[in-house]
Amino acid sequence: MRRNVTIALLLATFLAAIEGTVVSVATPVIASELNGATLVSWVFAAFLLFTAVSTPIYGKLADLFGRKRVLLFGIGLFTLSSLLCGLSTSMEQLIVFRALQGLGAGAVWPISMTIIGDLFKYEERGKIQGILSAVWGISGVLGPVIGGFLVETLSWRYVFLLNVPFSLLSFAMIVMFYKETVTETAERIDMKGALLFAAGTSAFLYALISYSETNVWTTPIIVSGLCSVLFITSFFLLERRAKTPLLPLDLLKQPTIAAINGAVFFGAWVLVSMSAYIPIWAQAVLGKTATEAGFMLMPLSVAWTFTSIIGGRTLGVASPKRRAITGMGFLILGTFLLTLLTQDSSDAWVYLAVGIIGVGFGLSQPMFIVVLQTVVSYKQRGTATATNSFLSTVGQTLGVAVFGAVFNFIVLNDFKNNETLQRVALEDFFNQSVTETLSLTVRTQGEQLIATGLNSVFIGAMLAAVIAFLIALRLPARPPEPSQHP
Repeated sequence: MRRNVTIALLLATFLAAIEGTVVSVATPVIASELNGATLVSWVFAAFLLFTAVSTPIYGKLADLFGRKRVLLFGIGLFTLSSLLCGLSTSMEQLIVFRALQGLGAGAVWPISMTIIGDLFKYEERGKIQGILSAVWGISGVLGPVIGGFLVETLSWRYVFLLNVPFSLLSFAMIVMFYKETVTETAERIDMKGALLFAAGTSAFLYALISYSETNVWTTPIIVSGLCSVLFITSFFLLERRAKTPLLPLDLLKQPTIAAINGAVFFGAWVLVSMSAYIPIWAQAVLGKTATEAGFMLMPLSVAWTFTSIIGGRTLGVASPKRRAITGMGFLILGTFLLTLLTQDSSDAWVYLAVGIIGVGFGLSQPMFIVVLQTVVSYKQRGTATATNSFLSTVGQTLGVAVFGAVFNFIVLNDFKNNETLQRVALEDFFNQSVTETLSLTVRTQGEQLIATGLNSVFIGAMLAAVIAFLIALRLPARPPEPSQHP
């Protein structure tokens, strides 16, 4: 049973992972076809926002009522929304369906990780986490290639429709092979807390992302920001006295868990800077096709895959602290190399930087999950894993919002102030066939300004990597002792 369930979970992981890389490559073409270059970040942010909001709720539900039903619900919703994304006729429709897709994805990754934690002991989890990361890496390699091929030969719509058969297959396998015994409990999820959490998080992320698009403090943004403060404050006050809190505060305060969550949060900023902005660099600055842009993300996945497998099998060789700071060190090095990019930089420079970042994630991320699931009890494993995923997703969402604000502010202002580019739309540089119709002067100046904006994004990613490194220094020097609680 364990083998078949593991295969089903690997397939579910593949499902969630390939979605991100495929969409990254297609985004510039989608923005051009649907006339929505200024809404590009919402294609990522809507997905991440609803993933973030739902993940802790799914984790608590899994702890109370079992993993299987929660996971199946998530996969089912993800399948339906992927189909709807593929049928979208406007940027606004796509963003709404991406939000639904994120609502389904909020259950897939953390509950899969939780089940792995249930089925395997500490010594075995490293190997399985390495394999899971390998699946992520393989999907990361195939995703950009398949996505670029579909965009160029068929349509960007197929990058979403591709999810449907994989989703249905993983759903069927979990139904057939995963047998779970759920103990009835009188506990109920804290619905007031869940609603306050969802409302507060949504309002906060909406305000942040909206500001990143306009760089103007409009009334809706200010109201959303104030509401987020009110709801989130009320949520934490409620959690302190709730019998079954959605996010147990004592759990989050544990030093090891706090250090892992902090490093994952800021590491997510680095990850989103790769997935969202390397394809834009490749297509808008270097003039690459969608397929060629996909290949530029490939070293991230390949390096992550190999280092995860090796790291998972040697989990006991190095302490969590040493493994983490080494991984974060590679993130700093890789992002530093990206800050040195110019229009004249070779493709090899991008491949090298992205590959080094992949090594950093491969060394650190599987270890973080293994240690996290070891120091908590069975009854808290779903919540702890989901909270970690939540913080990773929020990190990516904040990264998209902040980097999007920086990029839009710099590039759009420079376009307005440049006489040559005043009548040229930013999205014209996101589609090679349109870019080729522009004069050499327009192309050169536009690419220079876009490169400047992207360099600022990479500087922000490097700062996030430095913060993650400093937080990782707080991890324990010795392997964790397994929790004694059932």
